Amino acid sequence: MDDDAARVRARLEHYRREGLPAVRGWFEPESAEVMAKLLARQVADGVRGGVAEIGVHHGRSFLLLANGLAPGELGVALDVFERQDLNQDGSGRGDRRVFEDHLRRWAPDADVTVVSRSSLEVSTADAFDVFGRTRMFSVDGGHTAEITRHDLELAEACLVEGGVVVLDDVLNGHWLGVFTGMAAYLLDRPGLVPFALSPNKLYLAGSRDDAASYAAFLREVVPDLMSKPDVEFFGTTIDVYERRAPTAAATPSGPPAGPPGGPGPPLRRERAARKAAEHRVAALEQRLAEVEGSRSWRLTRPVRWASARARRRG
Repeated sequence: MDDDAARVRARLEHYRREGLPAVRGWFEPESAEVMAKLLARQVADGVRGGVAEIGVHHGRSFLLLANGLAPGELGVALDVFERQDLNQDGSGRGDRRVFEDHLRRWAPDADVTVVSRSSLEVSTADAFDVFGRTRMFSVDGGHTAEITRHDLELAEACLVEGGVVVLDDVLNGHWLGVFTGMAAYLLDRPGLVPFALSPNKLYLAGSRDDAASYAAFLREVVPDLMSKPDVEFFGTTIDVYERRAPTAAATPSGPPAGPPGGPGPPLRRERAARKAAEHRVAALEQRLAEVEGSRSWRLTRPVRWASARARRRG
C-alpha cells in the first residue's frame, strides 16, 4: 500500500503541475491541491473504491481523480456531452472527443468508463450499477436545485466508508440553484457531513467521525490555505480554505500594510478583480463553446478556411 500511495502522489503532483494548466475548465489550483491530498490520504489509509464525476466538461477535475486511482480501482465519468438538449440550465458544455483526448494524454493508465447520459436518468437504486463503490465522488453536473439534490443522493448511495463527496459551485452567485439544492439536502437528515470549503468546492464525508478526521488532516497538510476554522454550517462546522495571497516583499519602513486579523484593502480589491475576471473568462469560454458547437459554425467552416487561405496568399 505504501508503494501504491507513493505512485499515486507522484501522478497527482505531475498532473497538478503539468496537466492542470493545459486543460480548459473551472478548477482552482488550491482546490486541486486539497483534493489531491485527500485522494493520497485515502490510498495510504487503505480506503478502497473508485472515483466518479457527474459533469466532466473537458476533464480538468476528473483527470485529477483518475490520477488518484490505485491498482484495480475504476473511474466513471458521466456527462451529457453532445446531448445538450439534456443540459437543462446551460451549465457548461462537455465535449467527449476533447475529454477522451485529455484522458489519453494525462491519465493513460487509468481504468475509466465514460457514460453519456443525464444523471437524472440514474436513480439512487441504480447508482451503484452505474458508478460502483466510490471513495471520491465529484458533483458538478446540472446546477439547478433539483439536480444538485438528486446528484448528492446518488453520491451518497455509492460512497464507501472513508469516502468523500466534492460539490462544485456551492457559493457561486451565478448558480444559486446549487446552494438551494445543497440546503434542501442538508436540511433533510442527510447521510453526508460537510467538513471543508475551498475555492468553489464543498467537501462532505460519510460520517461525523470521517469528517472530523479529514478536517484535522487538512489543517496539518495545507495550513497556508486556511482562511477561517470552525465556521458554522448547517448544524456542523467547516474549515474555510482560500486562494493563496500574492507574495509581497516587506518594506524596510515597516510591516506589510493591512490589519493582522485579515487581508487589507489592496488584497481584497485584488481578489475581487480576479474573481470578476474569472467570471468574464468563464462566460466567454461558454459562449465560444456554444458558437463552435452550433450548426451555422459547422456550415460556414469551408468559407472560413477559404478566406484564411486567401489572406495567406495575399
